[in-house]
Amino acid sequence: MNHRERVFKTISLKEPDRVPLDLGGTGGLIVDPAYHKLRKLLGFEEEIKPYRQGSTANYYDERILEAFDIDFRHVWLFSKDKPVSVKHNDGTVTDYWDITWSREGSYPVYFPLKGKSFVEIRKYPWPVLKNWDMEELKERARHYYENTDYAVVAKAVLDGAGIFERCYYLRSIDELFLDMADNEKLMFYIVDKVTDIEISLWDMYLDAVGPYVHIIQRAADLGTQTGLIISPEMFRKYFKPSEKKVYEFIRSKAPHVKIWFHSCGAIEPLINDFIELGVDILNPVQPLCTGMDSFKLKEKYGRDLCFHGGIDIQKALPGTRSDTIKEVEARINAFAPGGGYILAPANHIQNDTPAENIITMYRYAAEYGRYPINNKKE
Repeated sequence: MNHRERVFKTISLKEPDRVPLDLGGTGGLIVDPAYHKLRKLLGFEEEIKPYRQGSTANYYDERILEAFDIDFRHVWLFSKDKPVSVKHNDGTVTDYWDITWSREGSYPVYFPLKGKSFVEIRKYPWPVLKNWDMEELKERARHYYENTDYAVVAKAVLDGAGIFERCYYLRSIDELFLDMADNEKLMFYIVDKVTDIEISLWDMYLDAVGPYVHIIQRAADLGTQTGLIISPEMFRKYFKPSEKKVYEFIRSKAPHVKIWFHSCGAIEPLINDFIELGVDILNPVQPLCTGMDSFKLKEKYGRDLCFHGGIDIQKALPGTRSDTIKEVEARINAFAPGGGYILAPANHIQNDTPAENIITMYRYAAEYGRYPINNKKE
């Protein structure tokens, strides 16, 4: 069974020959210092250019994907016509939304709509994104589709985030929460603007890569370690209609694709909403978050969803080799029986993870994840 066949069978909620493995997608890279340690431990001395800048995880290294027999290859939205971010003397970066990011790229430090009135926000110069030259991107996707047997994945367009995050990156999270409670008209205006821009990006992106990709990635981090960031009612009122609009647009442009959705944290109360929206693959199913027990998720939602991720990056991967082995066994035992599980880290692998543990995770998973799975609850 080749890589693509393995992935297709898994997403169809059937058992392949082994559990597919992923690395390098939205919310599933390796932060730069850990990446360089791993690269050197694997014997890859030659440095490659980062595929992006201004983030904590900037490298996509196919040598590592080949070393771990990863079943996927990823493409991301790029073009020579994409507006260039401006780097400042203090190391912060301002993107084409006029949002300024911290030096390591992990959080905004300037919110262009913060403190603005509705009148001022209506005058904000929203990005107009169209007619980018994507011939190089198209050829990259076509190469993977025609010349390899990997499943081809189109990464999310809003720089790894979604509508919800983009709204508070613009407005600030405190003011956005006040808007949700007390300024419905403004709230819908901001959400609608962000949604329209995301759709314009997907329009260009799928014109280029749509025929050559199998999976589309989207994201919206709606959970914390112990619960939701916003109530289910607020999600359903303000964001679910826009999520539906984006999904329907994607399906109209590329009806053959499967939709992969990333939402960190304790998001169990919204999983049925995700299923209603048409999510096929749910990531990252963080096992230490409240209500995210892997066995229970599989039992409750396994007939409707393929699970992706699951490998704990908070305690298991930074621990011992034995901790890593036990974690791989636990997630495979929970999610893999009957198909419907793709093994990957439950977010970017952090600098506190020993490179040896990353190697152990993938190589042991390739061995232990062969079907039939020996399903023994912890």
